[in-house]
Order: sequence, then C-alpha cells, then structure tokens
Amino acid sequence: MQNQIASFRAALDARPVSRYQWLLLLLLALLLVTDGYDAQVLGYVVPALAQDWGLEKAAFGPVFSANLLGLTLGSLAVTPLADRFGVRRILLCCVLIYASLTVLMVFAHSLESLMVARFICGIGMGGAMPSAMALMSEYSPPRLRTLMVTLAACGFSFGGAAGGFVAAGFIDRFGWEAVFLAGGITPLLLFPFLLWRLPESLPRLLRDAPPYARLRKLTAQMLPGWQPPAAELGRDEAQADSKLTVLELFRHGYARPTLLIWSTFFVSLILLYFMISWLPTLLLESGLALKQANLVTSMFLFAGTLGAICMAWFADRLKRKVRLLAVVLAAAALCTVLLGLNHDNPRYLVLFVFAAGFCIIGGQLTLNAFASNFYPAQVRATGTGWALGVGRFGSILGPLFGSMLLAMHVPVQQIFFFCAIPALLAALLIIQVRSPLAAASGEMAPAAQRSAPLKS
Repeated sequence: MQNQIASFRAALDARPVSRYQWLLLLLLALLLVTDGYDAQVLGYVVPALAQDWGLEKAAFGPVFSANLLGLTLGSLAVTPLADRFGVRRILLCCVLIYASLTVLMVFAHSLESLMVARFICGIGMGGAMPSAMALMSEYSPPRLRTLMVTLAACGFSFGGAAGGFVAAGFIDRFGWEAVFLAGGITPLLLFPFLLWRLPESLPRLLRDAPPYARLRKLTAQMLPGWQPPAAELGRDEAQADSKLTVLELFRHGYARPTLLIWSTFFVSLILLYFMISWLPTLLLESGLALKQANLVTSMFLFAGTLGAICMAWFADRLKRKVRLLAVVLAAAALCTVLLGLNHDNPRYLVLFVFAAGFCIIGGQLTLNAFASNFYPAQVRATGTGWALGVGRFGSILGPLFGSMLLAMHVPVQQIFFFCAIPALLAALLIIQVRSPLAAASGEMAPAAQRSAPLKS
C-alpha cells in the first residue's frame, strides 16, 4: 500500500490544486469553526447562566473541568478509532456528538446535567480537530501541505473568537439559550454537505478490492487519469490491523521523535493557555482599562492567526521545518520577556502583545500542522490526536500556573519572565526531532518509514 500512497502523493504534488481540494479545505475549515465555537461557548455563557440560576461563577469550575477531560479523552481515544475504522466515519460521528449535545444544553437545568453534557460534547470536539487535520493533510499536495492544514486549523481559533461576538449580540436579546442553539444548529446544517462531499482517508480507500471504485470516484475530481499501481504489501503493514494504532507511534524509529513532539506540545500549551486565560487580567494590572485590555487581547488572537498563515507558507518552502518551529518558539520566549519589560509602557505594550500572539499562537498552529504531517498516513490521526491530547494536560496546567503566581502576588514583570520558560523549552525540544526517514542512513528504511510524509 505504501507505494500506492507515495504514487498518489507524487501525483498531487505535480498538479495544480483542484477545485475539489479547495472545497475540502473550505468544508474542513467551516467544520473547525463550529468546533472552536462550541469549545469556547461555555466561557461566554457562564456569566449570564450564573445570574439566571442564582449561582456563583466559581460553581461552574467542575463543568469546565469536565469539558477539558472530555477534550483530552477525545484526542487520546477517538483518533486511534479514526485510523482503524476510517477518518471520515469517525469525524462525522464527532460532529454529530458535539452538535447534538450543544443543542441539548439548552434544556440543562442543573450543574450536574450541564457537566455531563459538556463532558460528552468534549469527547466529540477532542476527536474532531485532529481527524479533520489528518484528512486535510491526506489530500493536500506536499508542497502546500503545511499551509493548507494550517488554514483549516485557523477555523478553530476563528470560531472561538466568533463566539464572543455571537454572545454579545444574542444574550441580551434572546437569552443564553440562543448562544447554545447557534453552536449546535450550525454544525447540523453543515452536516449534510460534509456527508456528501468529505472523502474517506486514502489508506481506507486503498484497502478496497480492485478496481478501487470509491478511490476512482475521488480521483476523477482530484487527479483525473491517475491509476493506483499494484500494491506492495510489507510484513509490518500486513500486521498493522492486528495492533493498536497508538503503538505504531513508537515503532520503526518513531519512539524518540514522538516523545519529543509530545513534550513540545505539553510545554507550548502551558504558555498558550496561560496567555489566553490571564492576559486580560495582567493587562489590567499593568494599568489598562477593561475595554482596552479586551481589545489588546483580541489583537493577540488576531496576530496568532496571521502568524500561523505566514509561518505555514514559509514552512512549505523549507526541508527542515523544525528549524523554523524552534526559531519561532524561541522568538515567543523573547517576546514574552520583552512584554514583561514593557508591560507598563503603553507605547510598546501593544507592539509586544502583537508580536507575542504572532509567535505563540502562530507557532502552536504551525506545530499542529507539523504533527499532522509527520506520521505515516495509516496513523496520522492517531499521531495528531495523541500530541494534542498530551498537550491538553499542559493547557490545564497553564491557567493553574497563572493563578498560583497571582495568588503569590508575584509582580507582573516577573510573571511574564516565568512564562517565557515553557516557550524556550519547546524550542529546545522541537529542534531535536528527526523523522526516521531523514535519520536513516546506509540501509533501506522499513515500509512504515518510507511512508513518512515529510522530512522534519
């Protein structure tokens, strides 16, 4: 099968991007917009919900924890199912789960029911993002793969930001229920188009018996005239179906880079979620008004999207993508330090917040695309999902780390200094990543290595 995947990939790279590939990018970006919206919607709704139910905002802490637990479980447990049973099938199931559960939250009347709904919803959301990125990576030409995967992933951050505007426009006029309804109905309206146009992953299509009817129907829209060569089945590939797909992340030389990638995600997400959670508070501590702090934080998020697109475009022109990632993460550490040094200087504060967002969020989204491209096609969703799943633990620690420093009354400048440490560690970790294909010397790499989609 690996020779067939290599042939397909070479044909994609030799031709212009087809209309179908652009359509696939649009559909997956829209899907991730709804995923990002639903992932952030609770934070926008809690103030109104707490007032309506007569509860303190702190009472919703277990609900947020249940959502994070569901997201982590979805990334770790659902994505191996995608590689085993088909990315399209699992992705569509994930959309139905988080869409229907978001609608059902309208009828929640207790913390317990809301907590259960957010946990199950989190499982769907946690499985959707890595599966969507894996599918986009599968059908992107190698020369543009990082850019197209990153463009799709930007839908997640855009959806999260859009939730704030929807909440601001809907809650006063229609109540908090309308915000949940918008988050559930939108992916349900998108679902028929996903069902109609999303393809199955390439390894699943190649497992069909010749003449590969489903694959030929797909290539007629993407690669007219391409014919799959006869399959050359290796021993390891023949045994793959009988093994847990997550174990494939530690075979054929992938163990060390897998651990390095997981560690990079863990420390980089500590910084990202610290900044997302506490940047408005730190800006208030620096003397900005609330409105100004919110505007500057929004600029931080916007800069990240812009940074991701620029970095992805540049990354597709480099053979050693880890060098770019290491430089960007080191720059994130530097920008965080400079932000601390200038936190009380409005003239430079905005500049360094923008630069920090450009590097921190942009670097993380590019890192997501790197992980989705690093592993062989048959374990791509698993590789991406487990990297994000392990990183979720860092996303939990980031806000806790910030609350601890604030509780200790650490000066704002020193807090930013401490936050530069995870970015620096991430840069030192990612620069050591080597793909087994690039590291192999003198001997023919195993079949799983030959399927590696890029040189790191």
